[in-house]
Amino acid sequence: MQFFKGAYARRGINLERHFHPEPLLVTDLDLLSFDITAHLSLYKTIGEAKSGTGKSAPKPLDRAIWIAGLKRLVDADAALVITALRPSTRVRDTVRSLGVTAMSVDDLTQWENTHLNEDLDDVGSQGPGALFADARTRKSVKGEPKLERIYWFLRSEVWFLEAFQAAKRLIGALCELRDFWTPGIEDDQAAALRWMYAETLSILTLQLVALVGRYQGSNSGEWPGYARDRLAEGAIPANNQRALAAAFDTYLAHILGELRAPAIMSVETMGAFNPTPPEWANELIELIARLEGFPGLAELPRQTDLVITERLVRRRKEGTKAVAAVSVREPEEFARMRRQIAAFLRGSVGLPEAVDKALST
Repeated sequence: MQFFKGAYARRGINLERHFHPEPLLVTDLDLLSFDITAHLSLYKTIGEAKSGTGKSAPKPLDRAIWIAGLKRLVDADAALVITALRPSTRVRDTVRSLGVTAMSVDDLTQWENTHLNEDLDDVGSQGPGALFADARTRKSVKGEPKLERIYWFLRSEVWFLEAFQAAKRLIGALCELRDFWTPGIEDDQAAALRWMYAETLSILTLQLVALVGRYQGSNSGEWPGYARDRLAEGAIPANNQRALAAAFDTYLAHILGELRAPAIMSVETMGAFNPTPPEWANELIELIARLEGFPGLAELPRQTDLVITERLVRRRKEGTKAVAAVSVREPEEFARMRRQIAAFLRGSVGLPEAVDKALST
């Protein structure tokens, strides 16, 4: 429902791994979705669905109050709770003041019957086929540490990073996936790699649009330096890293002086701990500026999510009705944007031919 209402949506985002090693009774987010505003910022909604109808079944008001607290924990803007028990008008009005929308399973079914048809009930990253592909991937990568780490990054941690760090680590994940790709092999691991490539490219597109929004609201003269700093930093902000690097320079200069080391050694060690952006930082900054010139950019993440998942995971051409349901513009407009992204990735980390073709065609 969220996806075909216009939001970029995902199910079952793992919270246990994000808050590890702290114990958490809330295992995952049933729904995580993002509406992209006119200024290309992300409006985050979380959701929970409960289908129980027995005496101990969750009550609409209780679950709505519960998810209102969870909304604050994960810094969401809104929340949606769906229960088998129909919430009363009073409950709906009460929780709306908390930023929560309360619905029943019957409300959801009615919406699906009105707005979805057989062409949309199982496409792209939505529907039973998507759940199966996810489960197959999780099973296939178990026991392969690098792939398992990337899988859980995509199913958990990436959703709690700010846009620069998310984009940086997603590009790094693409670089690692490249090492596992073997052309012509079609087994469970190949299917898992296709799923992870599709998911990584889809989420990266969402983060790129968010970065274009940052670019639009920035000082154009200061943007390149600001972007390079954000890409250079890790857990420690770039300014703090530079201060730490300066302290290291002073300390090393003192040690080398005491050891009567050659002057050239002192010069060569200066700045060794300064934060440095990735080699592809300038190309990414240029890509963001190029994407800013395209109209309809807010629709790109959902359109790309549909297209790349249909082509890579479901191994079929995207249907015209499904494409029309996620975008009102001509598909070629989005293809041009994706070609810009593909060209950047081709030069920065390299893409397997099948993935490149799926992205750039």
